[in-house]
Amino acid sequence: MNLFLTAALAATLSLPGPPTPAPASEWSQTGYGPGATYYNPHERRLTPASVADISKRWDIPTHAAPECEIGREPIVGGDHLYTSDPGGVGAYDPATGKRRWHADLHGRGVMRIAMSDGILAVLSYACTGQRNFLTAYRASSGSRLWELPLGAPSQDMIIDQGVVVVDVRPDFGASTIAHRLATGARLWRLGGTRADGLLSAGGRLLLRQEGQGSRAVLITTGATIWETKENWYAVGSDPAGTRFYVSSHNVGLTAVDAADGRKIWESTWHPSGVTADERHLYFPWNHSIYCVDAGNGRKLWSVPLEDGAGQPVRAGALLYSPAGIGAKLSIVEAETGKPRKGGMPSDESHPPVVADGRLFLTDGDRLRAYF
Repeated sequence: MNLFLTAALAATLSLPGPPTPAPASEWSQTGYGPGATYYNPHERRLTPASVADISKRWDIPTHAAPECEIGREPIVGGDHLYTSDPGGVGAYDPATGKRRWHADLHGRGVMRIAMSDGILAVLSYACTGQRNFLTAYRASSGSRLWELPLGAPSQDMIIDQGVVVVDVRPDFGASTIAHRLATGARLWRLGGTRADGLLSAGGRLLLRQEGQGSRAVLITTGATIWETKENWYAVGSDPAGTRFYVSSHNVGLTAVDAADGRKIWESTWHPSGVTADERHLYFPWNHSIYCVDAGNGRKLWSVPLEDGAGQPVRAGALLYSPAGIGAKLSIVEAETGKPRKGGMPSDESHPPVVADGRLFLTDGDRLRAYF
């Protein structure tokens, strides 16, 4: 090979390859993902500079007239938005609000929606009686893949590692049940357990036991990893899936190693839920949102809200905090608490959803999109 060709080949080999695409900014389950961190680290379009320019672009109803139907927060993924809608559940264009498909649930209300591996799972309840159903649809088209009637009324659902887990309502016999997402086949059932905060920290669930104590189990098998006499329930997890953030009637907010149950730190705070990024925890407390250090639980700052505080959401560099019923949404810089433009009507019972440069807010009756 001559010197010219050798030099040309060397130059070609040294050229950088095409850039790796940034991960999609999606929101695939309640709380962002199976860990219920309420933190979307991949949001890049809504920033402290651009959020001042957003406005309402469309709104749609999230349920029909029957009182048993209740609107739920949407999820976003695969260029679709999925939400409860009149008579069932639907997929919508997130840019226009135009419906792409609808699945009729025949006299049922929607409890939870979650998506993974191109499958949309819906936990629903009958408007009459105490029956619940777990249904899977092809997320792109709405075609039904499978449906299971559930033996007990269920209140919560998550998907992780190809497994969909449901948790029964507190007023019924405790049990936690797992099914294979692709087929609906049952994988395991644990009687006498309940999450009271169903989430997965790196494939581990924290379940309360009837009588006393808690245990962590693998989501794929239900096998126990560790147990404690503490009556813990999970209020969040960290983005890496290495920690549970727990609380109980006797213990304040505590960081626990998800692998072995070891306490990392504990505090006197008693939040009902937390939002967790890599270095901070955010949670509602009275009429304020607090930010504490995830390393030691010490308070860093707080911001007041005009009414009762709801579950905050971090997306990119911003923290979105709902308040009251119809009270103004707070938007601040997540690192410092510095205020940014907000003011949209919010609802403390319905956390915002932020994905792909769009902010979605619901009051349980209508879903509104801002961008």
